[in-house]
Amino acid sequence: MMKFVSTFLPSLVVLSIFTVSSSCGKKSSDGEDSPPTPAPTPTVVPTELPETPPLPFWLTNSPKDGGGPVAVRFDSTGRLSLTIDLMESGLDYGPITALHFFDSSTLMFFIDAGASKETIGSLDVKTALVKNKAWGAEASIKAAFNGVRANSFVTGFQTSVLHAQTATGIKALRYNADGGLRAETFYDGASDAAADCPLGTVTSSALIQAGGTAYLAVLSSGSATRLNVLTIQAGKAKCKTSLDYSQGSDATAQHKAVNLAQTIDGKIFLLLQHTSDPMVLRYDFDGNSLTNPQTIYKGLSNLGPTPLGLIARTSKRLIIGRPDVPALIEIQLKGNESEQTDFYKKTSFAKDLTALISEPAL
Repeated sequence: MMKFVSTFLPSLVVLSIFTVSSSCGKKSSDGEDSPPTPAPTPTVVPTELPETPPLPFWLTNSPKDGGGPVAVRFDSTGRLSLTIDLMESGLDYGPITALHFFDSSTLMFFIDAGASKETIGSLDVKTALVKNKAWGAEASIKAAFNGVRANSFVTGFQTSVLHAQTATGIKALRYNADGGLRAETFYDGASDAAADCPLGTVTSSALIQAGGTAYLAVLSSGSATRLNVLTIQAGKAKCKTSLDYSQGSDATAQHKAVNLAQTIDGKIFLLLQHTSDPMVLRYDFDGNSLTNPQTIYKGLSNLGPTPLGLIARTSKRLIIGRPDVPALIEIQLKGNESEQTDFYKKTSFAKDLTALISEPAL
């Protein structure tokens, strides 16, 4: 067979050259060269955006065995890389109920020590040193949070203001000239929450984006199972849109929405606790309305009754805490489907999980 190919190939090459030469000199009937055949228009095949690199993330838990609250860091590979006993750093005894990266190196937190000892502090994540632990002693902070805990922090909604969400509304924390903090009411659930954005018990909030505009999304459970989206007009928080997350989805009025997150494609994700049917919902948000609710993950055996903390580790992977196991689970998003990945970290730190946050992308 090999001999046949080797003897036949030169004749084939000569024939091919002759054919090409003859066709190149061919004229059309009017004496002009034949017009070239137009190339077919290529079909555009939509491609998915590449997955973003995984981010390091932090969790905090309640004090254990008489010790103080603990902050734990996992690196971008998901490995435990740092553990900090915040009480040994001079902070008051009590659980951390809110975490927020004020900038790329400053982690801010709210410690609910109770008995008028609520404290706002900050940690330098590069040195693991507490940067400020005195804000809880300031008069406006003591007055604003006397017996009241912050369940989440947000910045960026208004320049140079840290927003602290409580169960009944939002506090605005502003820096004084001396570097201290001044607290004031920013959004009150009793007086500011109009019929368009009713509030029950605020459980969490997050900054979301659409069309280059920032909005504040506020989760409400209890008497009003709502996802409220706020904007600012004349320095005041105003209702942009509101959605009852128990309508049009698999959720019910008995579901408690505890966390929300947004991925870079603009999708909004809600984590809902339930005694028998916990779930993660996904919504589309165009800056005007929340639409197309989809259940992307659910099940008591998958999430447990009290999942807590919801962050985007990458553009296609979510991290959720399971205090009941205890563990951290990762969900990989695949269009309208999702699955739990091999990233399933059994960790005792998740047993008394109080907050979960990812580091800002560099």
